Amino acid sequence: MNKLIIFDFDGTLADTRTDIGRAVNSVRTSYGLPEFPMDKIVGYVGGGRTQLMEKSLHDQPEKDITEACNRFTEYYVRNLVVDTRLYDGVSETIKALWSKGYFLAVLSNKPGDMCRKITAFFGLNQYLITTLGGGDVSTVKPEPEGFYEVLRVAREKGFNGKKENTWMVGDHHTDLQLALNVGINSIFCKFGFGSRLEMNPDFEIERFNEIKSIII
Repeated sequence: MNKLIIFDFDGTLADTRTDIGRAVNSVRTSYGLPEFPMDKIVGYVGGGRTQLMEKSLHDQPEKDITEACNRFTEYYVRNLVVDTRLYDGVSETIKALWSKGYFLAVLSNKPGDMCRKITAFFGLNQYLITTLGGGDVSTVKPEPEGFYEVLRVAREKGFNGKKENTWMVGDHHTDLQLALNVGINSIFCKFGFGSRLEMNPDFEIERFNEIKSIII
């Protein structure tokens, strides 16, 4: 079956909360600021690095966000997979979908180089036609540019491009809004740490391997 399945990363494929939280607090402590609780930082994740830094320094409006992003990146790239883990069933489900001949991709707002390093660490790259993140295109989700770049790669590899055979899987309202914007199917991951806000996905899952019963 000719299907394209696009996955968000943080909160969808991997639980990255602790490592992201430490990186954010490394920025705050570098400025002599108190650390934020992890649950507070998690609520800031989903809109990309710049937005994460803006929200994490909302009490320090005079700070230069570009510099803060650089400090975040300097710490985080050295500590990407200290406590980060794939969610239960991710490896097995990805392999099962790949074995069916489906086209699989990652589209995240996390910086693309970070996404690719983590997917490579967990051995997922061999199953993905592409992994795109923040900085790889000029906008982030829910803007459609990243989706159309994934679609372009998929078509080059033989995907027929039908929207009814295209899926966006994620744990954040940006994923659901993207799916709505481009007219494709959406699956919301309730086990993640994002928020759906008022968005209504086509399907919801409690565990990652439930994707198989929806798509296969």
